[in-house]
Amino acid sequence: MKPCRFVLARRVLIGLGLACLPLLAAAARIEELPLPPEGGTAGVSNIAADGTVVGTLWPVGQVLRWRPGQAPENLGGDTFTLENVIPLISADGATIVASHYFWTQGSDVPEAAPAIWSGTAWRRIGGLVLGDATPFGLADDGSALAGAAYPAEPPPPGGFVALQPWTWTEAGGQVPLDVPAGHAGGQAWAVSPGALHAAGFVFEATGGTRYGTRWDGTTAQLILDADGSRVGQAIACNSDCSVIVGAGIDGASGSPQAWRWTAATGVTYLGTVAGALPDAKYYAFDTNQDGTLIVGSYYTIDPLFGPSNRGFVWQADGGIEDVVDFLADRGIDYGSGFGDLVVNAMTRDGAKLLLNGMDGDFQRRRAVVHLDGEAIFADGFEP
Repeated sequence: MKPCRFVLARRVLIGLGLACLPLLAAAARIEELPLPPEGGTAGVSNIAADGTVVGTLWPVGQVLRWRPGQAPENLGGDTFTLENVIPLISADGATIVASHYFWTQGSDVPEAAPAIWSGTAWRRIGGLVLGDATPFGLADDGSALAGAAYPAEPPPPGGFVALQPWTWTEAGGQVPLDVPAGHAGGQAWAVSPGALHAAGFVFEATGGTRYGTRWDGTTAQLILDADGSRVGQAIACNSDCSVIVGAGIDGASGSPQAWRWTAATGVTYLGTVAGALPDAKYYAFDTNQDGTLIVGSYYTIDPLFGPSNRGFVWQADGGIEDVVDFLADRGIDYGSGFGDLVVNAMTRDGAKLLLNGMDGDFQRRRAVVHLDGEAIFADGFEP
């Protein structure tokens, strides 16, 4: 008997007496992440293989860590951050990296540099050769960082400042990456162990459009689709950067769709969510190891909240789907009334997805979706 699916109002209905069987999605459960006792509000950015999550406590800008089954820990720090991206955590959870301000005695201007959590304090990484630096990517094994920095010597007042992409290892320190001719600086957002490969973007010399770029060592290569067109910024890669994912491009200079690149297949565009704005821009934030499951967000206009971000999940065998519908297919009612909801990270095995959003009462919400668990409903959970 052939399976089929009957869907109404984001619920799977099993009809009695019908000549087919319902198609059941994988079981799932959702785990909301609480705020620390001191209050405030918090966003999340990355997740380790065991489900440990890191994020930022607002308005103080300190790093939070949620270990599975435990209350959140405030790791402190004088940090600045990029929502949904920083702080970073390695796959085994042993390495946590944040952007950090370091104050020098006698100076009223702090230095921005990556910091590693030692277990008791934040330690500024060594071997920096550029100016103020921000980390955007951490290798799965914690051995390498990727980011962007200002030049070691600032330009004259009013001069143009081109950001320099870089990678870093304990042994080799900070290594500037090449920028292709005709482009003005860039940023590295993902890196493989030992900094053998990296991915990110370079800026168009005029206009500032971000074009996806990968680096083998320090050598840059623009990422091109089958027609030879450039794609938008690369955001993440798998453990060895053999799979890279990234965002679309605004305007007429390229496709607004998120994409996946592999050495074997080149660029694959991920398509568009049913009912989304026709010119919506999509961002792929993370991928599983083989590139068959990708998560991210897309831009939309919410009738109540105005411009907002909605999460998506892309499956190689099922295409792209709004995350609210993806969860509903698995028995979870979550996010339908949110003003903002992004799927910003996942574990490399694809078993856990990280959600970061704002509900209909303008309260930040954070959750881990366990795709290997038992299906439950999440209605009424408190942040």
